[in-house]
Amino acid sequence: MYSYLKGILTEKDPTIIVIDCNGIGYELLIPLSTFDKLPGIGSEVKILVHYSFNESDGVRLFGFYSNEEKALFRQLINISKVGPKLALSVLSGLSVVDLLRAIQIGDVKLISTIHGIGKKSAERLVIELKDKVGNISNISLGSDYSEADTEITQDAETALLTLGYKRYDIRKIIFKLMKDNDYTSSEEITKAAIKALYKKRNI
Repeated sequence: MYSYLKGILTEKDPTIIVIDCNGIGYELLIPLSTFDKLPGIGSEVKILVHYSFNESDGVRLFGFYSNEEKALFRQLINISKVGPKLALSVLSGLSVVDLLRAIQIGDVKLISTIHGIGKKSAERLVIELKDKVGNISNISLGSDYSEADTEITQDAETALLTLGYKRYDIRKIIFKLMKDNDYTSSEEITKAAIKALYKKRNI
């Protein structure tokens, strides 16, 4: 019924947004992976939409910034015992790149770190999706960073993982740091990331 909505972003928080399309406000439930890519309030935005209806919840619209997020969400909700709420949690717990890689290599431990997903559920996701995620096209399963920065950022990421930080949070912080600064070593990135993650935790 809906493919996408294009309008002005009037409200946003990590789980829900409102888009004004010619005077009509559409409320959409979103994952964190979409929230992180949104522009500021008052900006024009195009959000891909999944329409859902059932007797208990009525009509609900789910919004996604990319085709990959939307496609993966639809794959997830087709799995037994995985509803839209849990599918959003999965997309909020790991980036699309990390989730697809984890499914393809059978990294049950990483998938189990997602809120609401236990070991058995993670194993079921791997079994159900391993042969299907190849249909989600136009996505690189390599690094999220530029080729020139790959070595030092991956070294910093490994160090931060060893310290117990979550991969999703690490990549988000490192991507922002690399965009705003010119680092020449993984040690510099690691120290800056720890400082940024500590500050975020204590806001």
